[in-house]
Amino acid sequence: MSNQQGTLTACIKTVAKKGHYDYGILQLQSNQQTDTTVHVDDTILCTYAIPFHISIPEFLNFVAPVGSFVSHYRVIRDTTPDAYMVLMKFRDPQSAKDYYKQYNDRLYSSMEPEQCKIVYVESVEISATLPYTFPFLNQPDEIDLLPTCPVCLEPMDENVTGLLTILCQHTFHGHCLSKWGDGSCPVCRYSQKPMTETQRVEPERMIGDQNDENECVVCKSNENLWVCLICGHIGCGRYVGAHAYEHYRETNHIYALEINTQRVWDYTGDGYVHRLIQNLVDGKIVELPSTEATGDHTTTQEKQDAISLEYSYLLTSQLDSQRIYYENKKDQLATQLSSLSSQVESLTGKVTEIKQKNQKIETKNKLKEQEILGLVKGKEKADKKLQTWKEKCELTKQILLEEKEMTNSLLENNSLLLKSMHDREKAIKELSDQVRDLMFFLDAREKVQGNPELEGGNIETHTRKQPSQSNNKNKNKGKQ
Repeated sequence: MSNQQGTLTACIKTVAKKGHYDYGILQLQSNQQTDTTVHVDDTILCTYAIPFHISIPEFLNFVAPVGSFVSHYRVIRDTTPDAYMVLMKFRDPQSAKDYYKQYNDRLYSSMEPEQCKIVYVESVEISATLPYTFPFLNQPDEIDLLPTCPVCLEPMDENVTGLLTILCQHTFHGHCLSKWGDGSCPVCRYSQKPMTETQRVEPERMIGDQNDENECVVCKSNENLWVCLICGHIGCGRYVGAHAYEHYRETNHIYALEINTQRVWDYTGDGYVHRLIQNLVDGKIVELPSTEATGDHTTTQEKQDAISLEYSYLLTSQLDSQRIYYENKKDQLATQLSSLSSQVESLTGKVTEIKQKNQKIETKNKLKEQEILGLVKGKEKADKKLQTWKEKCELTKQILLEEKEMTNSLLENNSLLLKSMHDREKAIKELSDQVRDLMFFLDAREKVQGNPELEGGNIETHTRKQPSQSNNKNKNKGKQ
């Protein structure tokens, strides 16, 4: 059922809070002006600023826990770009409060920043002609036949199940539309999702000039185009690149349609055959009525049948050439296929040889890896031995240093001992001289005492000459 009454948009004007709840005035606008204001109860809430990338089924899944308490959903385009709002009429005020507490400022998804914004609708300012399915309008008391849901074909009664009216103003059961996969309207295929640039351009190209989408398959020109009536090849005319004529010479397809004038050209007869054609009834050359001709120039049914037969003959005459053309194509493809098969066989042989070479190389690589492992183990052993010899060398160096220190200390002790021995020899020499002098004195005294005549005499002593230094050295050597 369609309730389309023109494009309907709305915006929310927030007012002062009442307790812990936000209230707003819903302003409806349309191209049909009917200014009025409606006050509503506390069972209608507005979820606004819903981004278009969240489809209606996704929103219904989002609010599914409270779906049984909603009697009617109404989707309206928001004045905010790429957004819409949903009016929800609850069955009782308590369910509306629970929905506000649970969903206000709640994220639609943990991966996206958009939050669910909800306000109570205090009143509605209407500048539009509204359908009767609008949530806050009272339904007629007596309805002979309830509308049926376009999806399940069951009667739509908001007292039994929740209803949903989308942007195109078609109404369904809420659970029916939630199962509709692509998010578009099941009736008119309207989709709330914004169109991409490619989607916007395609319809314009489909309804615009045919030259906008047709182009020569060779030079990509879009001027003076001809389409082959046999195979559909599109090429440019003789005054551009003559690719349509080249196609005729390659394929022998003699009929081509000029896209601009919708005339058919016969390459064999080198003339148009669409506008001027020979009538089979009277043999006269007649001109077919153009697309702009009026009903004043209509031909008889007999001539029209003859013309249609003539066209059928013209196209049928090309079936043989078309068959020959495609048979040649088939032969060419078969030849190419055989050549490709031989190439594949040769390549398969090369691949087999390469695989064998790879296997040999892999075997050599494994042997080399084993050799490398053996060399690595030998290197590890050599490193261990080298470390042991280094430790021994360090120990030997330490011992050598200790021996040198000991030798130096022994040399110092030896020099000290030699010096001490020299001092002792000198002291012994002095003592020897003293002993000799003392013995001489004693001996002289005994002689004097034994011989009184020598009493009062003088004793003379003779000093010895000091020996030379060389003699002393020799004596010292002799003593050593």
